[in-house]
Amino acid sequence: MVDRVYQDRRCVERLERILNALKGNFEISEINDSNFPAAVEELKNLYPSGEVPSTVPVSYTKPLVFTTMDLRGPGFNLKHLLKKCPSSVLLPDLERIFGHFPRAIDQHPHTRDQENNCVCWPTYNFGTIAGCSHGCLYCSDGIRGKFLSVALNLEDVMEKVVRPVIENNPWNRVFRMILNNADLITFEPEYGLFELFTETLSSYPDRYGYFHTSSCNVAWLVNLKHRDRLIGVWSVSCETMAEKIESGTGKATDRFDAARLCQEMGIPVRFKFKPIIPVKNWKQEYAASIEYSLKVAQPESIGFALYMWNTYESLVSSLPVELLDSECVDAARQAAEEMKGKVYGPFPHETRKKIYQFFIQQARQHSKDVLLYVSTESREMWDELKDNLGQDPNVYICGCGSLAIPGRKLAANPGLRYSTYHPTPI
Repeated sequence: MVDRVYQDRRCVERLERILNALKGNFEISEINDSNFPAAVEELKNLYPSGEVPSTVPVSYTKPLVFTTMDLRGPGFNLKHLLKKCPSSVLLPDLERIFGHFPRAIDQHPHTRDQENNCVCWPTYNFGTIAGCSHGCLYCSDGIRGKFLSVALNLEDVMEKVVRPVIENNPWNRVFRMILNNADLITFEPEYGLFELFTETLSSYPDRYGYFHTSSCNVAWLVNLKHRDRLIGVWSVSCETMAEKIESGTGKATDRFDAARLCQEMGIPVRFKFKPIIPVKNWKQEYAASIEYSLKVAQPESIGFALYMWNTYESLVSSLPVELLDSECVDAARQAAEEMKGKVYGPFPHETRKKIYQFFIQQARQHSKDVLLYVSTESREMWDELKDNLGQDPNVYICGCGSLAIPGRKLAANPGLRYSTYHPTPI
């Protein structure tokens, strides 16, 4: 715990709620001006631990660093503190510990997506935790993340970050609470982030927020006063992937069951098969997940995205190749040079297209009405699949876009009329 937490009673109370909910034995160490170099060095070596019970996911043993988000502005940095640390300590380590992680990001602006040939919707993302509770093998903060940094000054974040962004960007109708690879609802209800977030959103007409999760921790939402301002988005998968590749997330079916509970509370839900990893027998496994998802819930949309933002080298180094479909792995190997530098790599276009067509066919087999889309894919992929998907890539409704308000509606407005498929935001 960074010692400045003590300066705010609300931070202390929030910390106590979280500590009271933790299971198992733990120790609390204070980080202050005199000991932070040693503390930072220690954090690099605490995880993974060699003494983890077989019944506990390894990722559940990550150290937690409780801090406050530094809101003094971009001109203040920690390079002067880095000089006092061992050479093995990196600036990003200090930034996470002392709350210098991103607060709000304009994600997927048109210019950047045009350069990357990536189709999405511009939207503002917020975040108050850095690092993830899970241990997914494909994520830099999953199995490889050394600790989670939890900002406790949430009231200040709402007033100094969230409100100004909402007021200065009237085109953005739905905001994502998603930054820094964190699965934020895993800390609820003790954390209290979504109570404050939805309360803030409720003071503006027609403004909503997302939670984006791989967990099934949703029972607490029934007590949320302004849950009518929330939309639930799940990253979903098949059972082999959930068990073998996404440690700590629970069964694939757990997420669909959690979505059903949210629907019963009046919260709209959406699914993203993202990342799709073609395991052996992927057709049978994903067909079962799609069938179950549409049996127990009525999602407003379902999105598809292959394992991407990677290379063939990162694919075979981070994932257990013995679990994967050999034909797909071979396709990635043969296209390794072609796909370098492409955000939708490592699988080539034809491999991705074949898999998407299967997913679309399976979804349509169980629902003729659910909205379908491909997420952060290329323009060429949209051109080939738009008729199958049934949506115009210029103005499609997705899972967590800035204009995708509840009720399968697109709140296009003078500030934002088109997705980044269109060359300009006008």
